[in-house]
Amino acid sequence: MKLQPAVKKELFHITIGTVALGAVLNLVFFFIGKWDMPVLYGSLMGCAWAIINFLLLGISVQLATAEASESRSKLKLQLSYSLRMLGTIAIVVLGVKLSCFSWIATVIPLLFPRLTIAVMQIMGMYKPDKSKDGEKKE
Repeated sequence: MKLQPAVKKELFHITIGTVALGAVLNLVFFFIGKWDMPVLYGSLMGCAWAIINFLLLGISVQLATAEASESRSKLKLQLSYSLRMLGTIAIVVLGVKLSCFSWIATVIPLLFPRLTIAVMQIMGMYKPDKSKDGEKKE
């Protein structure tokens, strides 16, 4: 399966935003005097999962839209969501339970894709499509 150009483009945006915010997270820990290797490891694990999670979302949406049956498409998306949430829970549990990770530096990056999308919306990089009758599509 080949990734569609739109999925690649959005994955690129999310990757850049997540890595940049991960660097900012590490700088904040450094400047408040709390930076150590568990912070680095936690932020790396959290950022990596955030990017992988977004990639898996893109793949599942791409596969679901290629499905002929609407019910099978919906089931694929629901299964993907459930598995990705289980993965997220596993990352959080690892970040909290293992002393080699800072739990806060593990959890915060999981929010970076959403924050990246919000910033891109504010900057006008995402604009709603307009239908033929002039109404905005959501």
